Amino acid sequence: MTPGASGSVPSSGGLPPGGRAPRVVEDPEAVADLLRSSAARRSSRDQLSRGTPGFDAVSPRAGELDAAAVADLAARDPDAAARVLAAAARAFDPGLRAAARALAARLPLGTPRRGTADRPGTSRVVTRQEPTGSDVDLDATLAARGAEPHWRAEHLHTRGWRSTGRATVLLVDASGSVAGDELAAAVLTAAALVQRMRPGDELGVVAFWSTAVVLRPLSADPRVDVVVDRLCDLRGGGTTDLELGLRTAAAQIARSRAADRQVLLLSDGVPTESPDPLAAAAALARIPARLQVLALSPEEEAMTSCAALAAAGGGRVAALHRPTQAPSAVRELLG
Repeated sequence: MTPGASGSVPSSGGLPPGGRAPRVVEDPEAVADLLRSSAARRSSRDQLSRGTPGFDAVSPRAGELDAAAVADLAARDPDAAARVLAAAARAFDPGLRAAARALAARLPLGTPRRGTADRPGTSRVVTRQEPTGSDVDLDATLAARGAEPHWRAEHLHTRGWRSTGRATVLLVDASGSVAGDELAAAVLTAAALVQRMRPGDELGVVAFWSTAVVLRPLSADPRVDVVVDRLCDLRGGGTTDLELGLRTAAAQIARSRAADRQVLLLSDGVPTESPDPLAAAAALARIPARLQVLALSPEEEAMTSCAALAAAGGGRVAALHRPTQAPSAVRELLG
């Protein structure tokens, strides 16, 4: 990987001048092409049986996924269930693959604390062109009337409280081998974020290695199946350019007009070939946005790197060392 290469994909989805592979894949056709290429590398039933503990118990026959067996495994060992579904979601068999993805998107993610909202709402006073506010905004009303000789209903502007939305970009480290716990954690984190969305919230998903891929541009679409499909189809690999990932996430989050803007990084925080990621993390404050970090590794170097990134980005760090820690980690960081 050569640090400092250029940004986005041409709208045609082709290569930039010089024939180099694009380092930021954002054009929808180019993203679809990349995912189709990645999806060709799927796992056979024999590979799943040999490499995934518990697989044979939940899929006793080709093309089948026993939902009751998955539920039983999830009750006994929810992390094992997440791993099995993440592995089966990349199977050659289309029926098995679809069933695993559907179940992965619906794995139990815990319940809010009793008597406490899962995410506290935020609100602010705004001026609106309607008569439902608590106070008349005289300046805005007079400005709307202007030089017109008669009052009309649309001139009236009032001030009142309005809930504000949240925009979140999930930034997934897809370097090296993205499988097992890492993939399961990404799927459960995405599902947790989607399930917490309120009207007006937006979610985007970016994956990165030496390339950054916009898997889902910021959208208020509450469906999790599209996100799960794209995460499961993706094959990353290679080096870790954290700076590129953070810049790509920043470009996405800057497009939102939400009052609360967050980038949620899922990584071990250790760049292998990258310009200084701390500068890119600190730059989020100028949007303004915050960087929250889900640390995938318990190793001291990884935790130190993740903590430094979160501090630079004005956020916090939480451990995500097992897939099923995702819901509580998301709640800890985002409230």
